[in-house]
Amino acid sequence: MLRKFAIGVSLIATLGLAVFAGNASAQATPQTVSITETVSGPDQSPCTGLTGTTTNTVTDFFRFVAGADGTEHLELYETYDYRSDWSDGTYLISHSSLHEEFEAQSDVDQVDTFTQQDRGTLYSPDGQVIGYQTVFTQGHFTVHDGIPVTSPEQFRVTCR
Repeated sequence: MLRKFAIGVSLIATLGLAVFAGNASAQATPQTVSITETVSGPDQSPCTGLTGTTTNTVTDFFRFVAGADGTEHLELYETYDYRSDWSDGTYLISHSSLHEEFEAQSDVDQVDTFTQQDRGTLYSPDGQVIGYQTVFTQGHFTVHDGIPVTSPEQFRVTCR
């Protein structure tokens, strides 16, 4: 799940820079893109350490604004609806939402802020609720003259 999140952050930065480079216009020009895809692959539970497979439907809604002053602003609203089937027969059904904003004054001056939270229920092999998993992530990254200036980030998993 974290790998997918990191890929998303990288995608946002790349898209933001691509839009910045291609849209130096005289007025603010909003553009939107929506993408939904389902991906499946190996995963490991942060609560139990068990391995298994996670199938995840990801819906992304991007909103780009090319400012009249040459700045670029990108907002990402993303949801994950996923099921993880673990090696002992238990499974997790979870929903996650992410909000991210990326601002570029140029290709070397950027600010990126995001928050994300998962709320999932862990089930026994016979479908009984046996626990809950919450994942909370937030971060803020500032780059000035191509050099990272700040990069505070929090990542917290709660298993009960």
